[in-house]
Amino acid sequence: MAKEKSSGVVRPSLFWFLLLDGGIVVLLRLAFNRPAYNRALEVSGNRLPPREVLYSLLAATAVIHVSESVAAGRMARRRGLSPRGWRLQTLIVGFPSLRALRRATAA
Repeated sequence: MAKEKSSGVVRPSLFWFLLLDGGIVVLLRLAFNRPAYNRALEVSGNRLPPREVLYSLLAATAVIHVSESVAAGRMARRRGLSPRGWRLQTLIVGFPSLRALRRATAA
């Protein structure tokens, strides 16, 4: 269920923010906190990728989110919606924001 904010930006459900941004937070912690990585490695039975791979995943995530946010801003502008709001939301949550934008119409 999406909720529209006063700026015309349709917010995806909280589930998406928790799932996707929560995953990014966990990835950040594992990549940059050696004790957390070592604990997770023990718990997983040495089934985690090396930290260098986690760094690459973070970089790829950043590139994807920035690219999606640029596309969202352009799409919102073409539809007469708030490009700034859509760019920011898409940078934060990614594809669920783009899905909401595709369904959104100008007021």
